Amino acid sequence: MKAVGNKAEVHVDTGIMHGADIVAAIASGAKFTWIGRAYLYGLMAGGKPGVDRTLEILSTQIVRTMKLLGARTISELNPDHVRFIARYSDK
Repeated sequence: MKAVGNKAEVHVDTGIMHGADIVAAIASGAKFTWIGRAYLYGLMAGGKPGVDRTLEILSTQIVRTMKLLGARTISELNPDHVRFIARYSDK
């Protein structure tokens, strides 16, 4: 976001598998995220009801994550809500 500022709209289109991923992307400045993989998993598992369940799960995770952050609305999210944690280390 620092590089593009107001010159472009940022979308996140990779790695979204949990509502917290969506919250982190929005807090980092993305306008929205794509949820293709999660959507397709739901579709493969149960057709339209599977997709509906996937959206329900993501929505619940988003609400829970925002409550844990103390954010009541999407507009309250900001980069201060995001921390990078290295999951793997060479050590």
